[in-house]
Amino acid sequence: MLYRLDVERNTALHEARVSAELLAQSLESHTQQTIHDIDEIALFCKLTYESSPSQFNLSTWQAHGLLSSNTALQVTLVGADGHVLMSTGALTGDVELSDREHIAVHRHRDDVGLFLSRPVLGRVSGRWSVQGTRRIDRPDGSFGGVVVISEDPAWVTDSFYGAAALGQRGLVAVFSPDGALLSRRTGNARTPSNGTSPLALPPLLHAGNTTVVDPLDRIERIVAVRRLATYGLIVVAGLALDEALDDYVAMRHVYLAMTVLVSFMLIGFGGWISVLFSRLIRSREALQRLSETDSLTGLPNRSRMTQLLEAAVARCSTAGSTALIFVDLDEFKQINDTHGHHAGDRLLVEVAAQLRRAAGDCAVAGRLGGDEFIVLVEAANAAALAQRIAADIMAALAALVSIQTQPEGVRASLGIAALAPHETAYELLAKADLAMYEVKQQRRANRKIAQAAVAAARFELSHAACHPQARLRDAPTPPKLASLASIRAI
Repeated sequence: MLYRLDVERNTALHEARVSAELLAQSLESHTQQTIHDIDEIALFCKLTYESSPSQFNLSTWQAHGLLSSNTALQVTLVGADGHVLMSTGALTGDVELSDREHIAVHRHRDDVGLFLSRPVLGRVSGRWSVQGTRRIDRPDGSFGGVVVISEDPAWVTDSFYGAAALGQRGLVAVFSPDGALLSRRTGNARTPSNGTSPLALPPLLHAGNTTVVDPLDRIERIVAVRRLATYGLIVVAGLALDEALDDYVAMRHVYLAMTVLVSFMLIGFGGWISVLFSRLIRSREALQRLSETDSLTGLPNRSRMTQLLEAAVARCSTAGSTALIFVDLDEFKQINDTHGHHAGDRLLVEVAAQLRRAAGDCAVAGRLGGDEFIVLVEAANAAALAQRIAADIMAALAALVSIQTQPEGVRASLGIAALAPHETAYELLAKADLAMYEVKQQRRANRKIAQAAVAAARFELSHAACHPQARLRDAPTPPKLASLASIRAI
């Protein structure tokens, strides 16, 4: 967008410079023709007077319409002594002009040709005017006087047909060879001339085609300068910079409005995308949680625990820094069959809470499925810490009375395995599972021995009741079990 605006601005400036140059060329041709017309009047008067001074009479010409305000503001004949001999303007007494530059230049030189003065306040007309003068020669070639053609300073620029292309603040001006302002027009307004130069001419005359700030009205303009080859005059045409850039400014406003609109649209679209992206992230996180979390207990599920176990094995740097506790509830199927699955689910939730509490911040508890749980321990002394956590779990489960028919609490079999060097996650899990299975088998064997002893005792008691003469043997006592431990470590 900024590049496009820069291109548009440079294009507008280039077109304005071309337009200013064309205006300057047109003004040069117009000024050349206008000065030529003045010179023709001066030459006609000069030659006529030189051929017959006694018969020359401006009043006669004026009466016949040969001289009027349409051809010149005023025509004056000045004698060799500097006194006005006759004029188309009203004379009041003797008027002496020998001190004027446009008179003195011809007295001292005979090769000047047409001389154009700075604007001066006329002593005959009483108005500011530019004097176009030619020398009158006597038959012997000596100085015989001057023909003076007085013109309004605005005569060149007011009649310039290209003024309509200037705009409201454009400029056309004509300067003398020494830089004095002869005529100036800005838009539709004339600028009175008093012989001073409102433009910084020294840099302007050498610029050719550039941008300057007019010291008179402080308007920045793109100007073009040309010099007349015949009379040495300098013409300047300029276009106001702000007017030259009007179309560019309007286009810039459109571009900026479009940019703002598109920016708001992009911001809105970006906000909408951000909301969708945030929702997508939240949905993805929710799906990830669902895929990694057991829906019943809220613990990490088998998939997540497998990932955690593999990561722990991968970063395990020393033996004994990773251990695994395998937990399996005893007689859980009987609880489901007796009390229903709702009771079993409630028990699993309470067991999960106890496991999470026992694991604390130094271990991670997860559910593999059914009534099987594992606890992953990572520490420098992982095996010892796993033993302590397992003991806490047994104590917590023993104190948990969730099912009314099991007032003695919930029982579970626990197996502990420590990671050995070069052992995989699968092998560690299998080892912990084996340790748990050995505990469960031992408990089942102990239970069978206890059940057989109780049956034998019941038989003897029944036989004694039927044969009173029989002496009762020592009352049977249940045999001591080989091991009542619910935890085994490998």
